[in-house]
Amino acid sequence: MPEQNTDAEAKLKKLGQRLRQGWAKQHPVPQQSIDTVRDAVRQEWEREQAVAQRTTGRQGPPKTRGRKPDEPDQGR
Repeated sequence: MPEQNTDAEAKLKKLGQRLRQGWAKQHPVPQQSIDTVRDAVRQEWEREQAVAQRTTGRQGPPKTRGRKPDEPDQGR
């Protein structure tokens, strides 16, 4: 019985992939739409980063000032 479920799931996944491929072939997304979405996402990300910097007091990444990372003891 479990084998029937896995076979059915595999067939459904394959059918889903074929449907998505067919849809993409019949209805291609224009590059202009992709660029528009990419620009909108970039602007939203930049706004979120600006808000995050204001709320954290404009702190940058932590500075190490020449501190070396701890090394494991070798040969001891």
